[in-house]
Amino acid sequence: MADFVLRVGSRSAQGVRPNNEDRLVVDLDQRLFVVADGMGGQERGEIASTMAVDIIPRVVHDRLAKQEKAEEAVNHALCEANSAIVDAGKHQPFGRRMGTTAVCALHQNGQVYIAGLGDSRAYLIRGQRVEQLTVDHSVAQALVMTGALTAEEARTSPYQHVLHKFLGCANLLDGAEVKPLTPEAGDRLLLASDGLTNHVSEEDLRLGPQRFPDPQEWAEHLVATALERGSRDNVTCIVVVFDPS
Repeated sequence: MADFVLRVGSRSAQGVRPNNEDRLVVDLDQRLFVVADGMGGQERGEIASTMAVDIIPRVVHDRLAKQEKAEEAVNHALCEANSAIVDAGKHQPFGRRMGTTAVCALHQNGQVYIAGLGDSRAYLIRGQRVEQLTVDHSVAQALVMTGALTAEEARTSPYQHVLHKFLGCANLLDGAEVKPLTPEAGDRLLLASDGLTNHVSEEDLRLGPQRFPDPQEWAEHLVATALERGSRDNVTCIVVVFDPS
C-alpha cells in the first residue's frame, strides 16, 4: 500500500462581502481537510460554518479512536454536525434558516474518503485529467439530473444557489455519500467553496500544478483569480499534493 508525504496550501478571502462566512480545517495529524461555506448572511452563516469545522474533526478523531471505519467516521461526523446546527437554528427568528455547506477529505489506510453536502466541491487533478468528486446539492443540479435542465441552463438558473442538502437541513435523512479514492503520486486534491469554483475553469485546474508546484502558491493564485474574475462571495480553498514518501 503506497504511502505519501502530503504538502498542503490553503487560503480564505473575504472578498467584497462584509464578513467571511467560510471556514477551513487543515489537520495534518489526522490527515483531515474541511471547507465549510456558511449560509444565510450576518452571523448565522459564520456560526454554522464554525460549528462544522469544530465538530467534524472532533467526531472523526473520536470515531477513529474507537476503531470505526474511516467512511463511517466521516458520515457520523457530518450527521452530528448537522444535528447540532439544526438545534442551534431553532433559536433563530421564524423563517430564517441557519446552515453551511461542507466538503471533507480524510486520508486513512491508503485511501482518501471524500464527502460533501451543499455546493462546495472536491476535485481530483491527476496529470491532464480533472474530475469533480462531489455532486452539487442545488435544485438546479437536481433538475439537470432529471433532464429538466441542461448543464448550460443550470449555470444561469435562479435555482443554482438554492440548496436542498446542507448542514443544518432538518430533513437530511440519508446523510452524505462518502466516496473512497485511491491516491496516486503527483495527485492534487482541491477542496473549495463556490466563491472559487464558479470562477475558475477545468483548464485552470489542469494547468495549475505545472505553473504552481507549491500548493500554497497555487491556493493563493486560485483565490486571487476568482476575485479578479468578479467573485462576489467569500473565496476559500485547500490544495493537497500527494508526493511519494
